[in-house]
Order: sequence, then C-alpha cells, then structure tokens
Amino acid sequence: MIRILTALIFFAFASPLFSQVGVESAYENLINEISQKYVPDKRVDVFEVVIYKHGDGLVLKGETTVKKAKEELISKLQQISNNVIDSVVVLPSPELNGKIYGVVSVSVANMRSKPMHQAELVNQILMGSGVKILKRHGYWYFVQTEPPENYLGWVEEGSLEIFDSDRFEKWKKMRKLIFTDYFGFVYSQKDKKSAPVSDLVMGNVLGVNRDEGNWFYVVLPDGRSGYVEKSQVEDFERWRRSVKLNANDIIKTAKKFIGFPYLWGGTSVKGFDCSGFTKIVFKMNGFELPRDADQQARLGVEIDPGKDFENLKPGDFLFFGQRAENGKPEKITHVGIYLGNKEFIHCSGKVSVDSFDPKAPNFNEYRYKTFVKAKRLIEK
Repeated sequence: MIRILTALIFFAFASPLFSQVGVESAYENLINEISQKYVPDKRVDVFEVVIYKHGDGLVLKGETTVKKAKEELISKLQQISNNVIDSVVVLPSPELNGKIYGVVSVSVANMRSKPMHQAELVNQILMGSGVKILKRHGYWYFVQTEPPENYLGWVEEGSLEIFDSDRFEKWKKMRKLIFTDYFGFVYSQKDKKSAPVSDLVMGNVLGVNRDEGNWFYVVLPDGRSGYVEKSQVEDFERWRRSVKLNANDIIKTAKKFIGFPYLWGGTSVKGFDCSGFTKIVFKMNGFELPRDADQQARLGVEIDPGKDFENLKPGDFLFFGQRAENGKPEKITHVGIYLGNKEFIHCSGKVSVDSFDPKAPNFNEYRYKTFVKAKRLIEK
C-alpha cells in the first residue's frame, strides 16, 4: 500500500522579487533541493514553507520537523538577501508547552491524513504505543509514531493520553503485558459477564498492577483499570525475549489471519491492508516493519527468484506493482510473504493463500503478471 501525506511547498510570486522567471525558478529549485535532501519521504517528515517578500526582505513562514533543513535554507537565502526573516516553526509546536508525548489509550487508534473523520485512513496505532505530538488542531493531534516507523498523521484527542516527559517515562518503566489473543476485553470485575472497560486486540500493551489468580489487574494509559484473563496475555519483557524471527514462526503467524478482511489503512486484526498485514505478522514476532509496501521493499537483500521461483525460500517478501522499464521508475504497490511451492500469503480483499502456478486452483494471474521482486529479511 502506498500513500503520501500531503506536505506541499507554496510560493508567493506576486511581489517584484518573483517577477522574473529565472529568479522564480532559482528559488523553487533551491527549496526543492533542500526538501529532497532532508525530507525525501513526506510520510515521515514535514517541510512546509511559504516564501514572500516584505519590504526589502524575505519572510519565511511554515513548519518542519527537520531543523537542519530550515537552517540550510536560511543560510543560502542569506547569501542573496541581507534581510531574511525566519518565521518557520520547528515541530513539535511550542504551543504544546512540553506536552509532546502521547500513548494510545484505545485498542486501535485511527490515523488520518487530515484532522477530520472523513479523511483518508493512513495507519492504525495499537494501545500502549507511544507517539510524538507535533501540533494540535481543535481536538485532533498531528503525531509521529515511534521508530522505526516514524509515520505522520492525525489522531483524535479521545484516542490518546497526553504526557509530559516525566509521566511518559513512568509509563515506559511500568511493568507491561502484551495481549496475544485475537480479541478480548478489560473487564470491570473478575467476571466475563461484567461491564467492559475497554476492548482489546492482538498486540495491545497494558500496564500491570497485580496478579489475582486467573486474572491480572491492569492499568490503561489513560488511568482506567480493570481485569484481563491471564490466558490472553504474556509478560511483555518475557515475550520479547522469547520471540524469534524465523520463517516457521512468521508463516505460522501469517496463517492465523486467513480470511481476515482487507481495510485500506488498517494495521490491526480489525482489518489490514497488504503492508498492514505483513507489519502485524512481523510485529507479533518481535520485529517492527516500516508502514508501507514500498518502504518495506527497502529492507533485506534482493533475491533473484529464478525462472520458476526456485530460488525463493519460505518467509521471503514478495513485492508487486510496476517494474522499472521504458523510462518509468519501479513502483511497489503490494506485498506478500512466500510460503514455498510457488504459494504466497497476502491481504487483497481478505488474507488468502494464492499461487504463481498456472495449474494450481488458487493461481493468481494478476499477481503473477505484476510481480516485481523478492527480498530476503530472514535467513533461517
């Protein structure tokens, strides 16, 4: 799945400064050069700048997440004008007053391309995950997910608990549990018939307060508390030490989701897109993948699949889209996981197992024709 969060660079050409095409092009080229150098992927960084003339000087307005990009732009403009007025904000916004840490407090927080529910769903973030708060607009927060994902988008206020650095550190140090079942609940009492406090999905992380027989008394990031069945959770640190990134476990996890529905922007068991599916499969085996298919395609070692896919191994990534040819660049739009025997598992409509073998009943002609390359991230 490929999506690009809009981060446009605007130019105001109404002033005499931009009246000549050559000057206009020079400024445009300068900002494009800096943007390409420091912000090549606008899904993970921001560089939004307005340039206009004010009196005898240049005024820069806008915002960025990359301080060096701003500094280089100003430095180069100062070689042209003695009066450069800097009004570019380096995010996080000072208006947040240091409250720049958030932790997801619902089972699945939806991340959107704009601060509105009608906007495109670009990502999902699971309970217990930290985010960096960059700015606020009404009851929406513009946030960045934790490394190595670093994805940008808007999350509504009710999905997050906002912390200062001290509270955030306390949350990070608290003993945690990871929810390993498909779905479940935090209950208000040690009784599955009691009122729920929150729903839970695979991969949610909870604070643990105490052990009570077959239950844990847990604390959510926003302070709500209740009971979760022991059979559905594991101690987070023990789980993290026990999981191993190997092909057998990756395939075993992937097959758990057969039949789960496709959801554009989904990265949870409530619905996946193609890269959201591979992301949670690897997450539940202790490895965090980048968000989108083309970003995942940058990982690992490229493997020549062979004429009949004989060089591929179970667990290899398969990438689909458009090959680089006739002057057109490579374009990755889909990802799956190789299972062996020419079969692969992926999410398209639903999670399913398809084949590259034209004689197989599950042959997928479209994916066969749009296969671009294979990458190996797992050696065993």
